[in-house]
Amino acid sequence: MHINITKDDFDVNAELYKFNQNISNHGAVSIFIGKVRPEQDLKSMQIDCYPEMAQKEVRNIAEISSAKWSLDAVTVVHRYGLLKPNDNIVIVITGSGHRSDCMKANEFIMDFLKSAAPFWKKEIYSDKEIWIEQNQGDLEKLYEWNKI
Repeated sequence: MHINITKDDFDVNAELYKFNQNISNHGAVSIFIGKVRPEQDLKSMQIDCYPEMAQKEVRNIAEISSAKWSLDAVTVVHRYGLLKPNDNIVIVITGSGHRSDCMKANEFIMDFLKSAAPFWKKEIYSDKEIWIEQNQGDLEKLYEWNKI
């Protein structure tokens, strides 16, 4: 399991290469890459966190996913700091013997990262700043995952 909370950008190919070096017998690999949406007039996005707290919580989320599904490996790299439109925010890579396990685990991790991990996001426009709040749909997804 590799968890990295960082201000530095990540290289998708390098992360996938490292992932495959750890365990090379995956039958399936699922990758999610989250980026700053290039919305009209969006200048940047500020992502704040306490890195040590975020590291601990993201590891916990990854461990829960590994207990729910049969995973060979999990990688999560999540950035914080000031990001520009189209910048990478997060990459989640899961590997398993079967696609269903790694795809479900990947979605589970992303849903919990978005709504339960200690990251705070603020969109910065030329004329305003908006803190991003949890929406009802995201909270409903967490509720559904907790029933499984």
